[in-house]
Amino acid sequence: MLDNLYSKRDIISYLKDKSIFPNKNRGQNFLCDRNIAYNIASIIPDNLSRSEYALEIGGGLGALSNMLYSIYKEKLMIVEYDNALYNHLKEKFDDINIIHKDILTVDICSLKNKYDIYGNIPYNIASPIMEWLLEKSYNKWNYAVFMVQSDFAQRLTAIENTENYSSLTLFANFMSYIKLEYNVSKDVFYPVPKVTSSIISIIPKEVDINMIEVFKSVAKTLFHNRRKTIKNNFINSPYLNINKENIDKILKKSNIDENIRGETLHLSKVIELSNIVSEYI
Repeated sequence: MLDNLYSKRDIISYLKDKSIFPNKNRGQNFLCDRNIAYNIASIIPDNLSRSEYALEIGGGLGALSNMLYSIYKEKLMIVEYDNALYNHLKEKFDDINIIHKDILTVDICSLKNKYDIYGNIPYNIASPIMEWLLEKSYNKWNYAVFMVQSDFAQRLTAIENTENYSSLTLFANFMSYIKLEYNVSKDVFYPVPKVTSSIISIIPKEVDINMIEVFKSVAKTLFHNRRKTIKNNFINSPYLNINKENIDKILKKSNIDENIRGETLHLSKVIELSNIVSEYI
């Protein structure tokens, strides 16, 4: 058993003994720093309190799991997809629920409790996990604390008229409040990744569930072709089917210049636009 979850030397030896090879395609970079793990587990967004229950996405070798277990005890649940890591976690934490599944297939809406959600999120599935959290798990979580690649955090927290502003930015901020807590050096992982990471906290917003799909479609339409005008993107949108006459009416009613680009619109304006679009679909 891996006794010291925060020793790179012990981790390397353990992985070798167990013939576990970190999978680059799954973004398997194991956290090896006790202080960082403690700090992540200690984050509680402003004006909130902990739930009794927590869910960790991808427990890995258990560095964060260990800190979460000290807080939530048997009310911690871990979802781990990798077979070898699942077996490791079952051996390490024998009195908590560890689920051997892809998190994207887990329906927490079927569970009766609200969860605090944690995870070191690989870049290649960060966007699907955000969609799973914000939409598929709507109203079933208390808050989330994720470690993500810094450039992904920048996309989530970008403002209009910047390079990182996107349909993902709009949707994430329509559905939640996102705060960049702090950045994490790549040196606290094994294997050492090529990029730095960031810790973000996420608080869900209450939204009209009937507007979620409309808003997503509008946001994607605005960025369908980043260099095209808003009107051009609406005309050519694969996400919305609105005739040209009604597009003109929508933009006029929204008081939006048809010749500007979607990246110039603030979230509040996109919400207003979406509400008007909903009248025409």
